[in-house]
Amino acid sequence: MGWLGNSLTKLVTDIAGAPPLQLTFVPSVPAPSVPGIGEAIEPDSCYIELWLESLRLTRGRKFATRFHGIAYSFVELPREGMESARLTAISKPDKLADIDPKAPDRVITVSKRMMGATAFRGNPLSLQFGLFSVKDGDLLTPVLNYLTSVSSTAGISYVGAIKPFLPLIEQGMDLLTGQTSDTALEVGVDTGLTLANGCAAAIIAQPKGSVNTAKLSVDTDGSLLLDGKLIDCGYAVFSLRPKTQNPEYGGIPELKERYAAFLSAIRGGKAAEAQDALTAFRLAVVASPDLIPSDARTLIEKAEGKFKDAFPPAGGTGFGLRAAKAGKRAARPGPDETLSDIGLYK
Repeated sequence: MGWLGNSLTKLVTDIAGAPPLQLTFVPSVPAPSVPGIGEAIEPDSCYIELWLESLRLTRGRKFATRFHGIAYSFVELPREGMESARLTAISKPDKLADIDPKAPDRVITVSKRMMGATAFRGNPLSLQFGLFSVKDGDLLTPVLNYLTSVSSTAGISYVGAIKPFLPLIEQGMDLLTGQTSDTALEVGVDTGLTLANGCAAAIIAQPKGSVNTAKLSVDTDGSLLLDGKLIDCGYAVFSLRPKTQNPEYGGIPELKERYAAFLSAIRGGKAAEAQDALTAFRLAVVASPDLIPSDARTLIEKAEGKFKDAFPPAGGTGFGLRAAKAGKRAARPGPDETLSDIGLYK
């Protein structure tokens, strides 16, 4: 369970200054301009990304000075062969920094990725999302900057890289929200979702049942509309987008290390050592919870092809046989070549 799930009721009472109430959460809002909306989501066939699309900050206007907007997300979903994946992020996009409380334009289009491409293994998906306004000042601004830096260092995609940073992020959020006179909860939700298609969702700062959700839609710029007009209250729109490709596959730590060892053996012309390294790489790819099966198979095929180019079987014409047949000249891996250069999607 993430930080917000443990704290949401108290935050609504202490920060919003109102009795606990259930805000309006709409898990599916028509959003034809958002990529991936309506596309099928099936286990082991795609990756999932979480994006913050747009928002409106209203409680932050209570501050007499400038303030910052921050978004907090926590996603938990099944992970193959091990405990659930837990990914969290805190983001302060440029458009949410140093906001003038008198600014007439209250709708902010962000389109900020909060969770990178994560292999979808099946439902349910647990989601916690919070949008906050934090008063600018010597006390909280450095804490906010530190938290966003920690979140950036942890990354937004790989579970193993993020896990050590979870306690730091939770403690930092406790510190921020503990200053109730300088922090305002705009909207927040703690929910479970069963995904069948890519969707856009909205959290609205109005009591559940008070908004005609059938008349909601997301405009082409990402803003939330009610009956065709900008909604007149605080809100956040986010999307869960399926992807069939993960362009950041080269950053998966255990695969990156094993592939580097494989290339090192090829550079040294050590066929037996390269074969062993290829086997270790193949096993790591097959077991990786961060790749969907189709990408795992392609990655293995690419590595095996490189081995055959470097060490052709007896009777072959020498180095570069496969590439020559394709009308190209093969080359040994350069000193700076990495897993990202294997061209998984080429």
